[in-house]
Amino acid sequence: MTTVITNLSETLPISQGAIASRPLIDLPNDLKLVFFAMDAGQEISAHTTPFPATVLCVAGALEVMVDGLWSKLAPGDRKDLPKGLPHGVKAVEPSHWLLTMLRGQKG
Repeated sequence: MTTVITNLSETLPISQGAIASRPLIDLPNDLKLVFFAMDAGQEISAHTTPFPATVLCVAGALEVMVDGLWSKLAPGDRKDLPKGLPHGVKAVEPSHWLLTMLRGQKG
């Protein structure tokens, strides 16, 4: 059975003071795509992963940290997260974003 999502904001609304996520695609040892909803001021603390990933801002405004350096993302902006480097995400305003994890790639 296939689920068709036509409105991501309705699928995962932003809740006051919260972070929510919903996996959209999960291929073990390969691609994982997760949709996030974050209220303003919410943060995912710095951490590392053994595979590369990307953050794509869908709506709102984010700050993304990679190896101690912060970048601002507006809708349509993307930031690469290289494997092994510390990274984190902060919502500057209520935001939706996509995380793409390339678990099948080690470089």
